[in-house]
Amino acid sequence: MFVANSRVKPFKPGQTLLVREIWQGKVWTARPMVLVQDTTEILALYWVPGTFWKQARNHQGGEVTAFDRKMQKWELHDLTWEGEGTLRLGVPGAKYSMLIFRNTDNTISNWYINLEDPLTRTDRGFDYIDKILDIIVEPDLKTWHWKDEDEFQEAQDLGLISPQEAKTFRAEGKKALKLLQSGMSIFNGWEHWKPDPSWKVPVLPEGWDVV
Repeated sequence: MFVANSRVKPFKPGQTLLVREIWQGKVWTARPMVLVQDTTEILALYWVPGTFWKQARNHQGGEVTAFDRKMQKWELHDLTWEGEGTLRLGVPGAKYSMLIFRNTDNTISNWYINLEDPLTRTDRGFDYIDKILDIIVEPDLKTWHWKDEDEFQEAQDLGLISPQEAKTFRAEGKKALKLLQSGMSIFNGWEHWKPDPSWKVPVLPEGWDVV
């Protein structure tokens, strides 16, 4: 759970949190994000446009392949989030997060179901392990498709993801999709949320690279 018991102090709205993907004990991505809501029911984080962040790239600066992952051949590159503001939603124990991407006119570009191990709370934010496979859902909630299926299969062929784990995450993806398409899930309605205009672009804290 995001707030497991009364002794766990939730983060405060507007607070900058460190959100990282960890792969094989190493940082894969590191983002400073603004906390929107932190309760036992839902975690909401906002990725502010213009945010400076870190992402894994191969030694030539390109996309990291599944084989690169297996051999741990990657390095972190400096990037700036050039997209519109993105909202990241999660529920306790779920093997996915729900992202809402927007267009320049603030309309929804798409919903994005990111399959991952459940988020782990740290003293500065949250860590998680991304599982490569995703689902992209159009604003009408009816049109959708899997993303990165080839890389997901390659990861299985290389032993990075077991067949049973792959089956589990596909099932989790379909479960999340069904919830979203119901129109009555905890995620529906967040597409109307707007950020506090006083929030500034957050920065990565010192020690972001310490696992």
